Amino acid sequence: MRRMGLCILSFFAVLNMSGPVEATDYALRFYGHGVSAPDLDRVKIRVDDPNTNDPGPPADIGATDFTLEFWVRGSTTENSAPAISCGNNVNWIYGNILFDRDRFNQDRKFGLSFGNGRLVFGVSGDGTGDFTLCGTSNVLDHAWHHVAVQRRRSDGYLWIYVDGTLEASADGPDGDISYPDNGVPGNYCSGPCTNSDPFLVIGAEKHDAGAAYPSFSGFVDEVRLSNTLRYNSNFTRPSAPFVTDANTVALYHFDEGPAGPCTGTVLDTSGAPGGPSDGQCQYGGSSPAGPVYVTTTPFSSPPPPTCGTTPLSGCAVAPRGSLALFQSATNSNRRSISWQWVAGDATVSEFASPIDGSASYALCVYDFLSGTPTLALQLAPPTGPAWRLVRGTTYRYGDRTGATQGIRRVSLQGKGLGRGKITLRASGPSLPLPGPVSSTRYFNADPEVRVQFVKNTGECWEGTLTTPGRHTNQSFRARYP
Repeated sequence: MRRMGLCILSFFAVLNMSGPVEATDYALRFYGHGVSAPDLDRVKIRVDDPNTNDPGPPADIGATDFTLEFWVRGSTTENSAPAISCGNNVNWIYGNILFDRDRFNQDRKFGLSFGNGRLVFGVSGDGTGDFTLCGTSNVLDHAWHHVAVQRRRSDGYLWIYVDGTLEASADGPDGDISYPDNGVPGNYCSGPCTNSDPFLVIGAEKHDAGAAYPSFSGFVDEVRLSNTLRYNSNFTRPSAPFVTDANTVALYHFDEGPAGPCTGTVLDTSGAPGGPSDGQCQYGGSSPAGPVYVTTTPFSSPPPPTCGTTPLSGCAVAPRGSLALFQSATNSNRRSISWQWVAGDATVSEFASPIDGSASYALCVYDFLSGTPTLALQLAPPTGPAWRLVRGTTYRYGDRTGATQGIRRVSLQGKGLGRGKITLRASGPSLPLPGPVSSTRYFNADPEVRVQFVKNTGECWEGTLTTPGRHTNQSFRARYP
C-alpha cells in the first residue's frame, strides 16, 4: 500500500477567528493535476507536528465520532477513475481523490474519492483492518451536491449521505484513526513523508505517488468537520452556508477571494478551542493552474440567462456579422442555423468562463413585424467541460452530437479592440427552429431580424440584419454591412 500526507502549511497559525468579513461568496476550483504538479493544486491543513508529541489542532479528527461534510460539483469527464471495488480493502486510493488524510504504508488514516462518479469513503484502523464504503449515485453530474460522511469510533460504523439521503452504511474498523501525536512519517517519499503525511489535503492525492492515484478535478465549497454524528436519518440538504456550533471543530467557507488564484491562507472560521486549523493553498500546475477562487457556489451561482420578450438595449455591436438559417419543408432532420458577430470589441475576461459556470449564455433571435419584435428562437449552450480555453483568448464549445438543442459549436474569441468574434452553429432534429411565417417568407423581417447573444450577468452582443441575400419559406441568409 501507499499513501497519506499533504503539503506544508503555516503551523497552527494563531489568528483571532471570531470571523473574518466575507463580502463575497466563493468556492474553490481544483484541476486535478496530481502527480503532474507535485504538491500543487491543493489545500493543505496541518494535523500534526512530527517534531513534537503535542496534540494536533482540532481538524485532526478521528479520536471521537466525526462527520465530514461539504458541497461538491464535478463531472466524470474530468474524473475518469472507474468504479471502485469496495469492502475490506484500501481501494479508495484508486479513485479521484478529494480528501486525503492518509499515512503512507501506516495505519490510522482515511480518505474520500470518486469512482465512476460515485463517492468512495475509506478508513484504516489502528491494527483493526481496512474498509472502503461506496455510494450509489453519480455525484459528478455537473450539479452541486451536499455530501456527508460519518464514522462512529466505538465500532467503526460508517455512513455516506448524498443530498440528505443515506446511500450506504457498513461496519468498519474500530478505534482511534486520528493522526498519532507521536507519529513518525515513513521513509517512502524519496525520504521521510514529512511534507505529506501530517496533513489533511483537499483536492489532491497527497503523496503524488503516481498516476494510479488520481486527483479530483472540480469545485468544492463549505467544508465542515464535526466531532459528533450529525445525522441519524435522512435530512433536507442545507440551503445556506454552515454556521459554527459547539461540535464544529473546523469550518472552511473558502470566501477569502478574490476570484482567481488561491495563493494564501484558507481560514478556519469555526472558533474551536485549540484552533484555528487554517489551511494553505498550494497554487500551481499548467493550463490552467489551481486551485482558484470562483463565484460559482451552491448558494450564489448567477441564474442562467433567458431571452426577454423584447431585445435588450445597449448591447455591443460589431461592424460585420451574418445569419444563415435553413429548414427543409420535406425533411425535419434537415435544419441548421449559423450566426456570426465579427470584428467587434471583446475580451476573454468580459466573456468569463463557461467552463466553471462563472458565465452562461443564450442566443436570442427576434423577428420584427411593423417594427414590433417577437422572440422567435432561444438557444442556450450548456456550461461545463465541453468548453475549453484556447491560447488564453478564446472559449470554444464542441459537441458533435448536438445533444443540446442541436448546438454543435460555439466560439467566443476575446482578443480585444476590433478582434472580438462570436460564432454559434447548430443543426439536426433537436434544433428547435420556428416554422416559416408564410408560404414565401421564413421571417417577417419588417424591418429587421435582430440576434442577441446574452450573458447571465446582463452583458450582450448583437447583430441586426435588414437586407437578406436569400429569403424563402425554407431559408434566410443575411449579412452586414
